[in-house]
Amino acid sequence: MGIRQLMMLAVACSVFLITSCGQSSSKKTESKTENQTTSVDSSFQFTSNIKYAKGFKIERHDGYKELSVMDPWNKGEIFQKYYLIPRGKKQKLSLPSDGQIIEVPVRSIASLSNTQIGILNFLGVLDKVVAVSMPDRIYSDDLNKRIEKGEVAGAGSGQGMTFDFEKIIDISPELVMVSGYMKISNDEAKLIDAGLPVAFNIEWMESSLLARAEWAKFIAAFFNKEEKADKLFTSLEERYLNIKSEINHVTNRPGVISGYHFKGIWYMPGGQSYLAQLLRDAKGDYCWFSDSSQGSIPLSFEVVLEKQSGAKIWFGPAQCRSLKEMADLDERYTLFQAYRDGQVYSMTKRKNEKGANDYFESGVIRPDLMLKDVAKILHPELFPDYDLYFYQKLE
Repeated sequence: MGIRQLMMLAVACSVFLITSCGQSSSKKTESKTENQTTSVDSSFQFTSNIKYAKGFKIERHDGYKELSVMDPWNKGEIFQKYYLIPRGKKQKLSLPSDGQIIEVPVRSIASLSNTQIGILNFLGVLDKVVAVSMPDRIYSDDLNKRIEKGEVAGAGSGQGMTFDFEKIIDISPELVMVSGYMKISNDEAKLIDAGLPVAFNIEWMESSLLARAEWAKFIAAFFNKEEKADKLFTSLEERYLNIKSEINHVTNRPGVISGYHFKGIWYMPGGQSYLAQLLRDAKGDYCWFSDSSQGSIPLSFEVVLEKQSGAKIWFGPAQCRSLKEMADLDERYTLFQAYRDGQVYSMTKRKNEKGANDYFESGVIRPDLMLKDVAKILHPELFPDYDLYFYQKLE
């Protein structure tokens, strides 16, 4: 379930030391150096206010920032800790030894999970990406152009579950970003031991779309882009809450089923997952709201059929483009009312010719569009002039 991604970017200030006998030239150089230092320091001084996300914390200390990723599987424990310091200041600081020390802004990043590509683009640092997990699953036009030019390498497979350790070492990015899952893998530990900082992104365990999107502030900290992330997130939050307010008066709540049967198991979004919260905000009726899981609930086909065969709306498999394709996967899907009524929707509207899906890149950073899509599907009368962005109805 883990996915990895994220590439490093950087704001690098060059200080030119001019040794000449001209006094006015010397003063100009000193002034330029002073201005560059002030610029770096001022961007580093800003610390984000975290409003929704529970999975990370940022604390500012004298000369450095402490960035902690919390462990969602062991409440109260820290999954990984980072000490971020301004570039060039490492030798001047005495830092704790219980975390990875990273000079910021980073200038290159291996982004091994597609969900971080959208955030990097959102922050304006997509040009810092030097490696991705699966190049053929990248939707971004800008990144695809750089992949074609050989500027971005492929460094993994299996949707980010695995990566090529030797290739990452050879590329040697200043930051490797992966999707954290349960515990640090052997290869991830080897990268850290080899001196490559590894940032663990666990946004997928958050309990709301806004909390997921707020991980943009986590990523921004590595690039000295926190102030920009704060401003952009505030705008996203406002749009999301405005859409939510338009739905609040709705009393009709259509029953909803989600996902599909895969290798003997139907992974249903847990009641405390961000997808369940999306359905709450969109005024849907979901059988598993009372469940306490933040991740997925593994269920049998029979249990899902028994409890949700009468659901009105089905948010179905991402790999299917038609009802026939669904029935070809499993004929029992035709037993569900949503299937028989043709009320099955898939997040496949924004797929490119390679099959790469923008839902997995931009979805995390566009909670407003996610909510409006789902609200439009559940309550079409509310947004008559709105065209679905990520989802499409299967025919």
